[in-house]
This record gives sequence, C-alpha cells and structure tokens, in this order.
Amino acid sequence: MIKSIKNTSVYKSSVLGNENSQAYLFYSFDKELNNNIALAFAKSLICKEKCGCESCVACQQFNSSSHPDVYILKQPTIKVDDVTKLMDKLNTKPISADVKVFVILNAENINEISQNKLLKSLEEPNSQNVFILTSSKTDKLLPTVMSRLTKIYVPKLTEQDKQILSKELAEQNVDISKYLNANFTLTEIINFETNEEYKNTLKNLDFLFSNLKTTADIPAAVSKLNNVNKELFFPLMQDLFLTCLNGEKKFEKPLTMLIDVTFNKKALAKCIPLVGEAYKKQMSNVNFGYILDNLLFNILKEKFLCK
Repeated sequence: MIKSIKNTSVYKSSVLGNENSQAYLFYSFDKELNNNIALAFAKSLICKEKCGCESCVACQQFNSSSHPDVYILKQPTIKVDDVTKLMDKLNTKPISADVKVFVILNAENINEISQNKLLKSLEEPNSQNVFILTSSKTDKLLPTVMSRLTKIYVPKLTEQDKQILSKELAEQNVDISKYLNANFTLTEIINFETNEEYKNTLKNLDFLFSNLKTTADIPAAVSKLNNVNKELFFPLMQDLFLTCLNGEKKFEKPLTMLIDVTFNKKALAKCIPLVGEAYKKQMSNVNFGYILDNLLFNILKEKFLCK
C-alpha cells in the first residue's frame, strides 16, 4: 500500500492555488490507487508532522482505524443511513486533530438520494471538516456534487514510481498542510513544464476544437490528431470543460477562450457527462476513434441545440 501522497507526479509537480478547499475527489481508472492515495492524504491531514510520518500517535491511530477525528465509508453500497450518520458528526469539534476528515471510498456507490443529502454539506462547508472522496467512475456522481469537489486526477504509478516514492518516504518529512489551501485540477496535478504527454494532449485538444465547426469536419479533424494519449485525452477534455464552466483560469488562455467562444454554459453542462461516458467506454476497450467520433457528434449537437 502507498503510504503517502508525496510522489513526484502527485506532490512535487503540483501547482498550488490560493483557494481553501474542504472537499476533494481523487479519481482515475485505478480504484485501488485512488483509495491508497486518498487515504495517504487523509492521514497527512491528522499527522502531527503533516506528512504521514507513521510514528506519531495520530498515524498509529489512523492505521488501527481508531482515530477519533477520521470517519471512513467504504461499503459496496452507500445508503442514506450511512450518509446521515456521517452528517451527524459534522457539527462537533475535532477531538485531537486540527480538522475532522470524512473519507468516502468509491463514491460511485452512493445512490442519488444520498448524494443529494451529501450535497448540502458540500455547499455549506465548515473549515473544521474536510471531505475526501474517490471514484473510478465519475459519471456516476451527480454534476452538482462534482462541481463542489476539488478534483485530483491520480496518474498511474509505475513500479519505478513506487520505488522512488518508498525511498522518499524513508528520507524526508514534508509538510503538506498547505494542501488545505490548494485548488487542484488535472492540469495542476501534472508538471506541464516537463510532461510531454500532457502538452501534446493539450495541443491535440486545441487543434480539434479549432477545426471543428460542423459534423462534416469530424473525420478530418480526428484523423490529424498526433500521437494521442488515450488514457489522458478524455479526462483532460472533461477537466477543460469543467474549468470553463466554473469560470476558472487553469488552462492556457487561448484554449479556454476558444472553448468559451465555441460553447455557452448550458452546452458545457450538457457536454460534461457525455465526455464522462466516453471516458468510461475507453476503459472498456471500445475503439478510441469510434468513441471520439460519436462524442464529437453529440457535443456539436448540444452546441447547436443550446444556442
């Protein structure tokens, strides 16, 4: 199990923002990795050294599932009663940590009624409470819930990554309390000064939306995409749309301006779940070209319907 969030792609290459966040979503296709990283992050928040040191009383309590300020839901099906019990603990003060940490693993298991119940707490955050959710199926989460979460895309770790991480943990104590003042998106989790796959995917998206005026443009535009990273393409597109919908300034200005001019807010809101479905199909080994063609057709349809 990964013991800390402090690996080079998730920690060192992060761009920290200035907005407080009380609710995080760790997401990727890898359920186990999502949960491990999220739990490591949760541990760091209550750790005396703010790094998941493994030595302090708080870390030991976390490891034994006995910390009084940490609440974890991980049932196969998360019902209204489960969320209600969690909500009942929101208005009490932390006992030994600076914050109370509420972790919901595999949040796609929360039914719609429970998500709406959770939404109220996300809309009215308390600085003493931090929510940490994970999901490998973000299309199962309500758009209203997604909009309230600081989204952290979890890159796939190679064995070499894990070895580097293990070595770092043994050698360093890093204060990550500043994560409480972070506003992450996928664009910020990747070091875009050095990550060629990220930069190339962004170029592909820029090319795609610059050359997509009608459905007749789809085949030519798709055929000219260069070295597509299929694992990154749909998550980055989804994050781009979410960023523009929320009025954030996370991407390069020309690209966000292009999206803002091409789509109004209503169209963006309609397109985000479509990208989520494409994201899901990509993991089911459906042909990438077919998925993208179909997605772009439906995106353009929403663009014209929402004028």
